[in-house]
Amino acid sequence: MSETMSRMISVSYDGNSWQAVDGGNSVVTLAAAEQGQLPQLPEGAAIAMLLLPVELLLSRTFSLPLSSSKFIDQEILAQEIEEHTAEQADGWWLSWQAAHDGTGVSGIMFGLPETLRQQIESDESWRSTRVIGADTWSRLQAQLPAQPMADAGGRVAVFDADSTGLFFGVWSGSESANDANGYWLGMRRLNWQSELLSQEQIRAMADNIGRSLHAMGWQGTTAAAFGRLPAALHEALALSLWYGEVMAWSDLPERQTANLALASVSTLNFRHGRWRASSGLGQLKPWYRSMALAAALVVIWMAGMLWQNYQLESQLQAGQQRMIDAFHKGLPQEKVMIDVLAQLRKAAGSGAGDGQQSAVLWLQQLAGINRVYKQTPWEIRELSFQQGKMSMSGQVGDLQSVNRIRQALQQETGMDVKLEDTDLNDNLVRFRMEWL
Repeated sequence: MSETMSRMISVSYDGNSWQAVDGGNSVVTLAAAEQGQLPQLPEGAAIAMLLLPVELLLSRTFSLPLSSSKFIDQEILAQEIEEHTAEQADGWWLSWQAAHDGTGVSGIMFGLPETLRQQIESDESWRSTRVIGADTWSRLQAQLPAQPMADAGGRVAVFDADSTGLFFGVWSGSESANDANGYWLGMRRLNWQSELLSQEQIRAMADNIGRSLHAMGWQGTTAAAFGRLPAALHEALALSLWYGEVMAWSDLPERQTANLALASVSTLNFRHGRWRASSGLGQLKPWYRSMALAAALVVIWMAGMLWQNYQLESQLQAGQQRMIDAFHKGLPQEKVMIDVLAQLRKAAGSGAGDGQQSAVLWLQQLAGINRVYKQTPWEIRELSFQQGKMSMSGQVGDLQSVNRIRQALQQETGMDVKLEDTDLNDNLVRFRMEWL
C-alpha cells in the first residue's frame, strides 16, 4: 500500500466519540476535543469520508409538485423547512435524494448544522474532506441488495441494527440500491440498551417500529423487508418476506464499527455545489466553464476589434485616395501635394474661373472631412457637391458619434452643418448632413 493511500482515513462520529479507520483497516480513536470542536487528526492524514450521527442532523421527508428532481435546490428545500417546521433554514446546509413518484417529486433531506460546516471549512486538516454523510443513510443504503428481488414488491422496509440501536426506513423502487429512480420515504434511528430489554419492551418496540414504517408508506408484515435484526426483535416484528441477517444481541456490532465498515460505500454527500471539497488549483474547478467562456468572449471581442480596425483603415485609405484623385482633377497644374490648404487657398485667390473655383471649394471641404474622419471614423455612403451645396450620407454606431461628426465638421469647414435625416437600423445610425 502506498504512503498516500495509508494516509487516507474514514471517520465516524456517534455523538460521543470519534473513530477513524485507514486503508489497512486499523481503527484508532481520535483524541477528545473541546466541546463543540473537531478532534485533532493523525499527522499527515486526509479524510476520505466522514459519517455523522443522524441525531446531530436535521432529517425530513418532502413531496413537491415538480416534474423532475433536477429542479430541487437548496432554496426550495429551505422554504419547505421554514413552512413546515420551527427551524430557521439558514442554520442548516442541506443535502437530499429524490425521484419522480408519478405525481410529483418525493424524497428525503438531511441538514448539516451550519456551525459545524463552518468549523470544517475553517480547519485546514478537515477542509479537504471529500464526502460528508449521514450514518442512517449509509447504513440503510448498504442493506439494499445490489440487484432487485422479483417477488419483493414496490415498497420495502429496511433495517440495520447495532449494539446501541436500530436504523429503519422505507425504500420505494425496484428493491435495488442501483435503482436510479428509487427514493427513501423515511428513515429513523431508535436507540436502546439491549441487555436491559424485556420481552414486553421488545414487543412494544416492535409495535412502535411497525407504526412508524406504516406512516412511511410500508404495506405491513406481508411486504418485503431487508437488512440486519436481532433475533428477538425479528420474531416480534413477524416479517413474512424477510431477506436479511438475524443475529443474537451479543453479536451485534458497535455503532462505530458498523459505520466504519462502510468506508467504500457511496453515500449522500453534504459536499456539493459551492461547498465541494477542493484545494489549490482545484478550487478553480467550479469556475472552469465560466473562465473558458470569458476567454472565448475576449478572443471574439479582439477578433471583432481587429476586423473593425481593418475595415476602418481600408475606408480611410480609400477616402484619402479619392481626395488625392479629386485634388489632381481640380488642380491639374499642381503636380505635388505639399500643403493642401495652402495650395487650395492659393488657387482660390488667383482669379480662377467659376469651374476651377468650385473645384477648389470642393477640395477644401474634402480636406476638412478627411481631418474629421481621422478623429471619428464612419462609413461614408455618399458624398456630393452640387450647386454650391455639400451633401454627405453615412452610418455610424450611435447618435453620440453622429453629433460629434457634425460638430467637428462645423469647426473644420466653418459652415453651418445641418443634420437633415437619421435612421436607426441594425444597431447602426444612418444619417445625412448638408452645409454651405
